[in-house]
Amino acid sequence: MKRFLMKAFVLLLRLIYAPIRCRRVRDKVTIISRQSDQPSVDIKMLSDYLQLRYPRIECVVLCRFIGDGIAGKIRYAPHMITQMRQIASSRVVVLDGYCITACVLHHKPETKILQMWHAVAAVKKFGYQSIGRSAGRSAQVAEAMCMHRNYDYILCPGPEMGRIFCEAFRARPDQLLYMGLPRLDLIWNSADTASAIRSAYGIPQSREMLLYLPTFRKGKPVRLKELIRSIDPDRFTLVVRLHPLDSEPSLTDADRGDLQVIFDRSRSTQEWIRACDRMITDYSALGVEATLTGKPLYFYLYDVSEYEQAVGLNIDPRAEMPHAAAITGLQLSDLLAKPYDYDELYRFRDKYISIDTDACTARLGDFIYGIIKEVYPQVSDASSDAESQGS
Repeated sequence: MKRFLMKAFVLLLRLIYAPIRCRRVRDKVTIISRQSDQPSVDIKMLSDYLQLRYPRIECVVLCRFIGDGIAGKIRYAPHMITQMRQIASSRVVVLDGYCITACVLHHKPETKILQMWHAVAAVKKFGYQSIGRSAGRSAQVAEAMCMHRNYDYILCPGPEMGRIFCEAFRARPDQLLYMGLPRLDLIWNSADTASAIRSAYGIPQSREMLLYLPTFRKGKPVRLKELIRSIDPDRFTLVVRLHPLDSEPSLTDADRGDLQVIFDRSRSTQEWIRACDRMITDYSALGVEATLTGKPLYFYLYDVSEYEQAVGLNIDPRAEMPHAAAITGLQLSDLLAKPYDYDELYRFRDKYISIDTDACTARLGDFIYGIIKEVYPQVSDASSDAESQGS
């Protein structure tokens, strides 16, 4: 019954789109996201660049989060009509995740769709890799909703991640576009950012800023108490940057002990990555992204067995970075006290990010302009970039 209803829904969308599809295609870029009601850093940087560098090209940004339950989906329906109108008249459509209207509708051949996935890498399995898993979609839903169809280009940070993306999107290798997300332009270390943050939060220079970037666990709270107990309060200040959909846990003074713990949502993740001294993550792609700073990165994998079963891993930190992966708080405490293996970090970085990470926003914006004007700029080969990047 559910499959029948989904197919009927898709047919209805296609009937609605048929007259809208007749709109004239203009020199226009439409960027669509359902990750949030507000544009992400990547969307802001790309749209700002396009408007500044190519002011004659129209740039439309549509960001709307689909709420929970039937009520949220009903409220989202009028926005899908807006998406249809913009897609029908656009030369390029840029996505940062799955978009129903982009994937299930039949678009004009001159409209190109570019998937700018919201994560640099895929530590955990997603898309078609997760079919049949408890955290993934069923094969029937994926088929009925044309999951990840219609993409002409998919951004990718290198061949190793390209293999994973081909599995997750059921894509061909020739669809991969070896370029970085715009936000990689912000990743480099800034002493000014660190100084401003230390001053704002009263973090003494004698303590290192230890940034914790846990992945979203869909309703399961992040376990913080054991992590807090494992950190030396005389050496570190712990900064917890939760996923936007996670709620801040309540901690008592006894839970915190002598450790300064900061929860922050006012500054971007990229600001904290630039400012911190060390990082801890688990299955978040932010860990791969953060390797570009060359700062010590640790993996705290307290629920790895459960996570492997429910979600699955493309990258297992225990195998890739054994000198920086911990299951328990005690193991993490030992790792933080030992000298760090930077060679292991650089090997990990270069394996999964082998593109040229200089001027990612401009490269992507210029490529989009090339699509519109049918003058396609040359895309650098990821394998050759890996050789030139070094450590």
